[in-house]
Amino acid sequence: MGDALLQYEERYLVSDWEQWNDPWELIHGMPYCMSPAPAFRHQLLCSQIIVELGIQLRHCPKCRAIIPIDWEIDEETVVQPDILILCKPFEGNRLRQAPACLFEILSPSTQRKDRGIKFQLYQEQGVPYYIMVDPETCSTEAYQLGEDGKYQPLQTSPELILQLGDCQVKLDIDAIWKSLDA
Repeated sequence: MGDALLQYEERYLVSDWEQWNDPWELIHGMPYCMSPAPAFRHQLLCSQIIVELGIQLRHCPKCRAIIPIDWEIDEETVVQPDILILCKPFEGNRLRQAPACLFEILSPSTQRKDRGIKFQLYQEQGVPYYIMVDPETCSTEAYQLGEDGKYQPLQTSPELILQLGDCQVKLDIDAIWKSLDA
């Protein structure tokens, strides 16, 4: 048995994914099982962010904050970010274009994927802003796509400022964290 064993990796397409009953993401043909429903703190944080984004975007006619929706990137990749901001018209059941901004709420079961493969994927897809929020450590990491196509870190405290075309969002991150413990 001197020959190296080949690793078996079955790849799937979105057409396969559409037939699955349980919640999965599909990234480059590889399935990722979605964990059980997020913890209370995760959901509370997600709710606080979506409310604040809604308030900030109410005067922006093009941009909307949306909770999880499937984003079909190609025939082998469909993901479901926790929160996203769209600044273009949307039709159909799935998003098929890069959003203006993505938020992932980290959890012990997802943070490796969110910091690794999703970070790379979102950068490759040209998502202008990627924000990771950790409810366990009360920390926020924000990135903006640079001219070189690579994510550059953004300041998040006391405010996270996102420039979405003609619209500007100023999220008071410190107030969001304080509201979790109120």
